[in-house]
Amino acid sequence: MKPEAGGLLDIDQRIYAPAEEVAAFIGDFRNAKEWMVSVEAVERLGEDRYRLTLESPIGRLYPEATVVEHGPHTIRWVYDTTIEGGGQVDVSPEADGCLVTYRGAFHMKRRLLDRAARLAGVERFARKNGERSLARLKHLMEARRYR
Repeated sequence: MKPEAGGLLDIDQRIYAPAEEVAAFIGDFRNAKEWMVSVEAVERLGEDRYRLTLESPIGRLYPEATVVEHGPHTIRWVYDTTIEGGGQVDVSPEADGCLVTYRGAFHMKRRLLDRAARLAGVERFARKNGERSLARLKHLMEARRYR
C-alpha cells in the first residue's frame, strides 16, 4: 500500500465497545461520513465501489474507491481515481473492548495536484484528521454502548 510519494498513516485507538459492533459499523463503507473527518458524502456506485466527497487543503476531491477486502475484523480499500493508494482498518478484540488500527497511504494521481497538496500540508492534514476520525469513532461507539 506504499505509494511512491505522499502520506503514510498508522494510527491506533482503543475503544471500549465490542469489537464485533465496531467492525460491523466500519465494515459498512457508507458509514465513513459518520466517523471519518473530511468525508462529506459517500455514494455507492456498485457492489464494492463508492465515490467519496472529501474536503482537503486543496479543495473538494471526489475519488472513487473499491473495497478489496472485507473480513470480520478488517476492511481495506484502494482508490481508483484522483488519489493513488488506499486504506485499511483493523479491529482487534481486547478484554474490555477493541483496538482499532487505521493504516493509509496516498498521493494525488496528477503530479501537479500532488505537488500542490504537499505544499498545502496534506500529510499533516491527513494525520490530524485520521487521529480525529478515530477519536470520533471512539465517541460514537462508546456512546452506543451506554444507551
